[in-house]
Amino acid sequence: MAYNRVNILRHYKAIVEETGEHYDPDVTTYKGVWRKYIYPVYHISYQQYMKIINTPNLEGKLEAEEKKHGKWKDPRQGKLF
Repeated sequence: MAYNRVNILRHYKAIVEETGEHYDPDVTTYKGVWRKYIYPVYHISYQQYMKIINTPNLEGKLEAEEKKHGKWKDPRQGKLF
């Protein structure tokens, strides 16, 4: 089976969206968002979190990978045949 990055990029997108919901530049910090919302759910280090947040063109990379490998209607359900 070939390796693809679709699931990794979807994971990154979920983390970025969660950060967008809770981050307010005037009130919070990335460290505070990571500590309260990201770490309890995803169990990643702060360094990995910052790498994910600073990933350039995440949407474009995800679209390219989905186009290359095909996009399933339900991302939780794989193809049997």
